[in-house]
Amino acid sequence: MELSTLVIYDIEDDRARTRVSEACKDYGLERMQFSCFRGILSQNKREELYERLRQIQREWETRWRKDFPEAQTKPMDLPIPPGEEAQGRWQPAFKIMIQPLCEKDVKTALYAYLFADIPKDLEEERKKNADQKDGRN
Repeated sequence: MELSTLVIYDIEDDRARTRVSEACKDYGLERMQFSCFRGILSQNKREELYERLRQIQREWETRWRKDFPEAQTKPMDLPIPPGEEAQGRWQPAFKIMIQPLCEKDVKTALYAYLFADIPKDLEEERKKNADQKDGRN
């Protein structure tokens, strides 16, 4: 059975975000907003798309680990941070939700979250860089 499907994502990395967007287009989904697509997909196609997006997520995680080898990452199937203690704090770094839009099928939503343990010094540096981009020195 094919159902109307909604895909929403929040990804900071430009390369990964572009690849997720291209994957959605490859499955015939229509862009509604910058990080939101919709279309008709069967359950099998939703699961295939989910696996493709998880692969993009794993590739991003590999690149992240090269830059920050001491940082932990934890893939999660729910938007709840890991229960494990973090060196800094757990922050969702790569969020994806694939939601069928049928009342009967709401429980079959697929989530692909990847939480990263952001070291405090890195978080401060990211805030400083964001402030400089916004012109708030």
